[in-house]
Amino acid sequence: MKYAVLAGTLSLFSITAGANQTSLLSYDYVEVGYTKTDIKSNDKTNPDSPSYSGYDGYVINLSKQLSENWYVTGSYSQSRVDYSSTTTFTSFAPLPDGTYPSNSTDFYHETTDMSLSRYNVGFGYIQHFSRKTSVDYVLKYGKSKIKTEETLVHRLESDGNVFDVSKTNNERSETADSYEVTVQIRHLLTEQFEVNAGVGYERLHGVGTGYVRLHDAESENNFLLKAGISYAVTDKVTFAASYSYIDEYADIATAAFRYYF
Repeated sequence: MKYAVLAGTLSLFSITAGANQTSLLSYDYVEVGYTKTDIKSNDKTNPDSPSYSGYDGYVINLSKQLSENWYVTGSYSQSRVDYSSTTTFTSFAPLPDGTYPSNSTDFYHETTDMSLSRYNVGFGYIQHFSRKTSVDYVLKYGKSKIKTEETLVHRLESDGNVFDVSKTNNERSETADSYEVTVQIRHLLTEQFEVNAGVGYERLHGVGTGYVRLHDAESENNFLLKAGISYAVTDKVTFAASYSYIDEYADIATAAFRYYF
């Protein structure tokens, strides 16, 4: 029995080694495109919230194959979301001269700018099963940062006259480290059209309420699913689109152009 298992293992690696030399799937590319991120634990960037507005920005991905079976990868993205709201109500506060008008109004205008920056670097192993199919296993380390800038303007009016204007500003930032393990399968349906899918595990550490609802220095474990397609416009240029679901806190969609070198 053990000899049969050994023979099967050697046969698998022999097939893999042979496929490496003739594989049509390349891991040497740079990719630039658009990304949209929804942080579901934040009321403003949760798709189920009535005030929803997701992060929009750009992403740069890089992959370089070091040998027949090993490669390195990296990614950087920067995105932001801006939203504002105005609240008015009848005021019962005294005017600066000490009088109490009957028709004064308080106006509160709030503006919030949030930026999300993310990067990761990874090291992976490629296993080619045929010229058109490969599976890769990758370990990544990353960091994410959310910076929030809030501005609140208060204005007191009565009979069309402005009696008081005040402005307050608040800034804060929150950072999270991430560790990710992912298994991905890539398959060419045709010479131009590729489909891929992956499953993985992500661990976040040192996050705050703007990212996920945890206290600082706590950790969050997340299940990761992703799927993508790509279409070769030329031998070197490919259009790629992907979607990632990260358990309870984020959805990430990207559309990019990939250049193989």
